[in-house]
Amino acid sequence: MSSKSRTCIAWLLLILASCSLLAACGREGGETEKNTTPTPGHYPWEATAAATSTPAAPQVALSIAEEDIAITPLPLRAGVPFSVTVTIHNKADIPAVNVPVMLYITARREEIGYTSFLQRLTTTVPASGSVAVTVPVNWNFAGGKHRLWVQVNRLPRAWQEQTPLRPEGNREDNTVLLDLMIAPFDAYTSDLCPGQVDVEINATDILPEPDRQQVRVWVHNTGNRAVYNLPVIVTGQDLSGIAYTPAIPPCGGTAQIVVPLTRPLRQGEPLTVRVNPPGWEGGLAEDDFDNNTVAVAAGLEPGAGLPPTTGLEDYDFAIRGDDITIPTMWIVQVTVHNLGTRDAANVPIRIENERGRKITDVIPLVRGEGVGVAAFRIGYLWLRGGTLTFTVNPADHKNAYPETNRENNTATFTLP
Repeated sequence: MSSKSRTCIAWLLLILASCSLLAACGREGGETEKNTTPTPGHYPWEATAAATSTPAAPQVALSIAEEDIAITPLPLRAGVPFSVTVTIHNKADIPAVNVPVMLYITARREEIGYTSFLQRLTTTVPASGSVAVTVPVNWNFAGGKHRLWVQVNRLPRAWQEQTPLRPEGNREDNTVLLDLMIAPFDAYTSDLCPGQVDVEINATDILPEPDRQQVRVWVHNTGNRAVYNLPVIVTGQDLSGIAYTPAIPPCGGTAQIVVPLTRPLRQGEPLTVRVNPPGWEGGLAEDDFDNNTVAVAAGLEPGAGLPPTTGLEDYDFAIRGDDITIPTMWIVQVTVHNLGTRDAANVPIRIENERGRKITDVIPLVRGEGVGVAAFRIGYLWLRGGTLTFTVNPADHKNAYPETNRENNTATFTLP
């Protein structure tokens, strides 16, 4: 074989070897790309590809309707606790375990300081059966038009992390929206006390203020019907004054009225104060007019300038740190005690944090020899680990109730 032939054979072998090497590289690169491409049901971080898809969890079939919502007692009244009972049905042949339920009550027209009610819970509904869930509502609703929103197994995504939903094919019948009318405490007839219409004043409810040329009067409504726009008349020698009451709730409601006078008062001069006098045009007929007139002297007795007291048996509010809870984030719920004998409406309460920020609100109703419950939004005051100071019926509030014992009117609470 010639040297030229041997050279051609060598080149041919070299070319064949190069092609084999390139083919091997191509196969290796192709396999690598194929192995890094995820297939349906398999992801690169899984150890092995899923052989079959996971079977779907059994589905429930839950439902609620308007007739499944019961509210007691009716009619709804501001400051009076009530409860909402929801009956949940399960049409599936498997039980629905730990089903989330949400109740939300809000005003049709919210105002500053309004706090809506929100309650979340879980329950178990038996297979092909029903279950009733009762939620107590102790909230500071001041009256007016409200809406009740109930949802079963339907929650916003942010809440589903804490309370997962049960698998369900159709959730269209899992929601009910109802209108609620809550009567204001100063606009209904109360069954908490006897009688019809009866307002009264006592000598201790009259505070002449010579330096301001006026008389301050506390008027009590001891009847079981709200009253409003009643005249309060102050007369004396060549002086007079008149003012009108705002709405006063029944069963011990109190209003403070300032009566301006036509001239300054003289030391010790006699005054006569009358509220809703008999025969007054536009006045109300009362069961008892004997407690509507009081004669006082304008002399400055020791302790003058302080709010008058009607006796410890009337109002004595108290609050303790144990009476304060946090039902949900940014909300505090407060229970206030009334050691007195009279119901009190719109009792002022002040909440203050360590930095001096404060909010002032009211408790719609605190029952005599009972309690009042209210909830307040305190996001403005929230400091993690901080201390809040609660003062019920603060003495410097313009609508404070007469009270002889204020030593139990303050409590502190530490935020989590």
